[in-house]
Parts: sequence; C-alpha cells; structure tokens
Amino acid sequence: MLLVLLKEANKALEEKKLKIDSVIQAIEAEVVEEGGVEGDAVGEAVQVEGSDESASI
Repeated sequence: MLLVLLKEANKALEEKKLKIDSVIQAIEAEVVEEGGVEGDAVGEAVQVEGSDESASI
C-alpha cells in the first residue's frame, strides 16, 4: 500500500517538474530572443541547494 502511494506521489511530482522545466525553457528562449543578459547563467550547470543533483539552467 505504501509503495502505491509513493509511486503516485512520484508521478505527481514528475508532472510538476515537467511543467516547471517547460516554464524554464520558455524563459530561457525569451532571454535568448532579447539578446541575453550580461552575466546570466543560461547554459551553466548549477548545484541545487540542499541537493546532490545539479540542474542545468
């Protein structure tokens, strides 16, 4: 039973992550379209605070 609940929670979180990723991509595309911002981090890998995973922004 617990495994089923964890799988459902994982699926919901994955869906939210995909939505957030699409928003990030849209913002990155807008920044590129506007010519970028001096010193921006687009394309650089950053360490996510409190996480062992890094995210590419």
